[in-house]
Amino acid sequence: MIHICYALSDKQGNYSKFAGASICSILENTCCPVTVHILHDGTISEENRERFGRLAQAYHQEIIFYDVPQLMADTLAKGRDILPAGWDSRRYTEVNMYRLALGEVLPELVERVIFLDADTIINMDIEELWQAKTGATGLGAVPDWSVLEHFGKTNEISESNSFLYAKGYATMQTIFNAGVLLLDLTIIRKQGNLLLRGLQFLADNDKQWDFYDNDILIAFFAKEFYHLPWNYNIRVSWAQAFAHNHLDKGIYHYVDRNYGLNPAEVYHQLFLRFLWKTPWVDDHTLYSAYQVSAGYTMTQAARRLAAIRQINNNSRGKKRVLMGLAVDEPRLRKDFALGQEEKFVLLAPGRKLALDYPVQEYYYLVFWSNYPEVKALMEGAGLREYQDFADGRLLMPEQTSDMVLNERKLLWSL
Repeated sequence: MIHICYALSDKQGNYSKFAGASICSILENTCCPVTVHILHDGTISEENRERFGRLAQAYHQEIIFYDVPQLMADTLAKGRDILPAGWDSRRYTEVNMYRLALGEVLPELVERVIFLDADTIINMDIEELWQAKTGATGLGAVPDWSVLEHFGKTNEISESNSFLYAKGYATMQTIFNAGVLLLDLTIIRKQGNLLLRGLQFLADNDKQWDFYDNDILIAFFAKEFYHLPWNYNIRVSWAQAFAHNHLDKGIYHYVDRNYGLNPAEVYHQLFLRFLWKTPWVDDHTLYSAYQVSAGYTMTQAARRLAAIRQINNNSRGKKRVLMGLAVDEPRLRKDFALGQEEKFVLLAPGRKLALDYPVQEYYYLVFWSNYPEVKALMEGAGLREYQDFADGRLLMPEQTSDMVLNERKLLWSL
């Protein structure tokens, strides 16, 4: 029996499908018996649980759910006392820590487990990873260095400001991503409660850590973990940059939600191939996609029209000052029929603005890709957005990127 584990939080109900696609890619590619263990925080809806069940039944496999806050209430309470920031961060949720508690949550009969992030797609028989070694520490992972070495891009990785380097816990060659782990729980359990020990480690290095659970795993295991082959944790962004649209046998990791809907992109196609086979895709999916996309476009259009109305109302009776780059001046003067008494001010680096024209007589329109930076400077000078200045790009018909729901947001919203 191969044991696979995921940790999942799904408050909005739209994340389970990504784990479903990952699980489907496992079950499609192996003939071995598989049990999938899903550690969750109580936010998986009954509808999504039922879908997970149907997925497992279709392949005659099993999925077991574990409500970690109920099963480990005392341990989690101790963890919050040790390091409150480890649970309250906006960047990381409590569920990120669950991979550190596999030895306590999973039954004793589970002596070995593959942990996978939900944003993975398995393009191989998972039995190959199951049969790999873990070494004396009980943990196998893929060093980032080995993946970049395969692509001939080790120059893409460098030491960060992490205390893990400064204090000798890791080197560039031993940093690994915890989205794919092979764990010998018999060994891990003998080392004590990994979650509480890890939280104490972060507390002892107050405010130096960046990645919570990943920092803990690297600090505890980087020196001696078993280095799994490069292709067991391939970041899709690296494959897109270096592999020239070529698929290798291995595990693809869609870090930062690197999904899409382009069938000519093999990494998008790989994900979609398995998503389409899950219970999350049915006869309502296409209509739902249309509704979500159309609703987003209408909302954005309404916001755009409201902003244009404010610009029109507040600039009425005033002369305009256009602010932009020198290369854009001729086109903007022509497109906006800038009059003789109206001005064009060049935007230049250095966080300085020429605001020489009184807002009682002039209205500033900013044409700059980093509008929020200019906005902050103008508000710092006492000007008010829409009342005294605005993003001029809102008046340009070719500026429509904000009107269309992009592929990643659409997939996430369904």
